[in-house]
Amino acid sequence: IENVHIDGTLKLQFRPLLPHLPSIGGVQITMMSPPNISWNFRGIFAALQADVVSRVMRQVVSDQISELLVVPNLIFLHWLDSEADVDLEVLQFPHPECVVRLCISEARDLLGSDWNYFGFNGTSGPYVSVHLGSHHWYTPQKSRTRNPKWGDAGYHDFFVYTPSQFVKVDVYDSDIGPGTDDHLGFVEGLTVQWLLEKPRWWWPLKSRSKTPEYKSEATMSASAPLAAKGNNNGEVLIEAHFFELRDTEGGCIPQPMGKADAVAYAFIDLRSLRGLQPKQADGATITFRLEGQSYKSHPATYKATSYGSALTPGAQRLVEHLHNTKGRSIDEIMKISGLTKEQVTSVVHARPSFTTKWHQPISLPIKDLDKAQLEICLGIRRPNYKVLANLKMPLKLQEIRNCDKWQLDKALPLEVDPKMEGTSLLQENLELSLRITLRSLCISADTFDYSASF
Repeated sequence: IENVHIDGTLKLQFRPLLPHLPSIGGVQITMMSPPNISWNFRGIFAALQADVVSRVMRQVVSDQISELLVVPNLIFLHWLDSEADVDLEVLQFPHPECVVRLCISEARDLLGSDWNYFGFNGTSGPYVSVHLGSHHWYTPQKSRTRNPKWGDAGYHDFFVYTPSQFVKVDVYDSDIGPGTDDHLGFVEGLTVQWLLEKPRWWWPLKSRSKTPEYKSEATMSASAPLAAKGNNNGEVLIEAHFFELRDTEGGCIPQPMGKADAVAYAFIDLRSLRGLQPKQADGATITFRLEGQSYKSHPATYKATSYGSALTPGAQRLVEHLHNTKGRSIDEIMKISGLTKEQVTSVVHARPSFTTKWHQPISLPIKDLDKAQLEICLGIRRPNYKVLANLKMPLKLQEIRNCDKWQLDKALPLEVDPKMEGTSLLQENLELSLRITLRSLCISADTFDYSASF
């Protein structure tokens, strides 16, 4: 492989600002959208012109970068001490500013990529790929048409973190195998800001040049993606509906649009678990079930407990019990335990007895907030995958609205099935540390004034 090009926008945010030196406590490193990646093969692959192999490899590399760096994923480096009054999880797992309900309504005058019986280009089997942040979604495929209409099937929700985010829209003709689909065109330079200004618009499609002209994302977003002279790749009609995310009752709730029917979202910061042995912890997963849908976490890793030299295991367990189970504040724990603020804060932030680690944000759509109940189960993969424990009673999400800022932050006990193989290895009760934040969708008169608040 040679001539590797990676083109994208890397964003550095210095946060939080501190009232003392050093004035900045850390830096967030993220990308606004998946990068454009290209390279040239040499040797036998160059002779074979392995376009399909190259396309699949580029997609794999792009997906790996997205999982690590593309919003909401980020790397947060900080130099804050344990006494700093800063919520680090807000900086590590930022929540979106709003939701855009995007509709790929229809397209017209697309290229005819498929051969018909008369031996010339006639129709296509088009579908649209949409990339916003790290979220990737496809419309259904339409058969034998150059003017597809998706209607209700074209609606989907995306999270918005900044108006400068790129919205990558590509149209393909479906073929027989992975990586073989023909590219019919893409919308160049489309950002959330342009959707705010043109919420219902026919956007021209541009073809990819075989010898690409490299443009930075900043250059492409500087002007509107208007039709190029002599463009014959067609157009796509995109509708954008923007909704606020609120932690209060009231407001105008959006009506369902196709399969995009969420009225609220649960943002879960999945942290860690205590009670598993090292062999059980590696690869363990948490599955959330909500309104008939299941959402599975990434595999966990085991991180051994480490205690500070001035803090005994007994004192550490006392702090964790008072904070996670009893909900006591740091000042209250200091009075009860006799420990310093630095000692208490270090335990609260580190959770050293929670050795099964995820540190993963998960977002769940909610169709009926009054009736929604969240089920949680723990699965381990050794020696074979099995469900080891469950939340005893489903969590009624409407009750979180009684919490401050619609946020539940605690360790939830998981109940183990005594008949399940592997429970004899558990030396203590299982507790899952997470934070659940509820936000309801709302239409307001200021829907299209988001750019002023970003």
